[in-house]
Amino acid sequence: MTDPTPPDHDPAELQRVARELRGGLQPLLQALAGEPARPVRLTQGIGLDKSLASRLVKAVRSDGEAEFLHHIPSPTGLRILLERARGQADASLLRDVEAGVRRFETLLDRLPGGRQALDARMGESSSAIREKREQMARQASFKAQSFLFGHYCETLTTALFVLPSAQSGRVDVIEVHRRIGLQRLTPTMAVPLLSVHAGPAATAEEAPRLRPLASDEPSARAEDFLLPDPAGEPLPTVQVVREDSAATFVFPAGEAARLPRRLTTAWRVLNAFALDTPEPWRILRNYMLHTPCHTLVRDLYLAEGLWPDARPLVGFYLPGPSGTPMVTVEPGQPHLRRLNLSARIEQRPDGPEAFALEESSDQACALQAALARAGVAQQRWRGWRCRMGYPVPLVEMQLALRFSGH
Repeated sequence: MTDPTPPDHDPAELQRVARELRGGLQPLLQALAGEPARPVRLTQGIGLDKSLASRLVKAVRSDGEAEFLHHIPSPTGLRILLERARGQADASLLRDVEAGVRRFETLLDRLPGGRQALDARMGESSSAIREKREQMARQASFKAQSFLFGHYCETLTTALFVLPSAQSGRVDVIEVHRRIGLQRLTPTMAVPLLSVHAGPAATAEEAPRLRPLASDEPSARAEDFLLPDPAGEPLPTVQVVREDSAATFVFPAGEAARLPRRLTTAWRVLNAFALDTPEPWRILRNYMLHTPCHTLVRDLYLAEGLWPDARPLVGFYLPGPSGTPMVTVEPGQPHLRRLNLSARIEQRPDGPEAFALEESSDQACALQAALARAGVAQQRWRGWRCRMGYPVPLVEMQLALRFSGH
């Protein structure tokens, strides 16, 4: 037998508390600030600061109880209103609001996590509330992680191009990463850039093979994966750190190790995966962001005619246990590691406009140069873009396709 839902977890209880508090607050604000209530009347009339006055007015104007609870100030802020309103409004109005504030405070005290938990609960029923609170949390996380990591990037972009392989029944991928406005906060911190596993050439004919754009041979040389800057800046000095079969390209620590204003890295994976799949979905890429950034842009481009019934999906997951094989998680389905982060992926226009990026005027030139280097400059694509502000590092971002024809 399960326990009944506690009152503080009961949506009906949350609605009741919101209705009672709003019912007392609306006539009080009308008496203090007129109809419709305006924040300036509260600041000039009873001396509230602009922020508190604005939140009060926004709360009573909101649509629905969830929006009201999201905007309403804390019980402390509401008691400041009551204190300033004494002698300015009828005592019965103050008593009604006082009773509503006590019930609101009791609700928060009984809710594990308090106001933060209430906002999270409201976000489950309102995407607008969730996105606003999530953006605030992401921004706070960016500041903290930039300090801890010792570096950050203004804009980080990735473009994944998928096209048929020369090997029948397989597809290749081309990937281009750009870091724009890379900044080092701590001179003693090295900045990892890219890791490649460049072992001997694969013997299995269909095995995936990571290669530089312009070569069919494996490489662990940093310059084979760095593309010239469209503005003509010289390539930066990059240190190669080898660990077992992996080679990691790193900007070394030190004041003298200047970070480039823009950096483009690119590579190919030949025979990346089979053309056909028995499932109605396919995972194309699992990204792990290691650089805090203001803006993250991830593009996906499919060669014209490839998988015409595919639509892209984006998901976020906590990393699996260290040292264990990666588990395939079906996109869009519940999973114990899945995170409820907001992200939209939108189709790009056809033609040259597809590559354009507001944050970087040379984005299209950089992508076109990479495709030319890989020998596919004339290929036509259809694409999508996912843009995020203050993405969360060290979280897996899954880029997948779902096929309607299955």
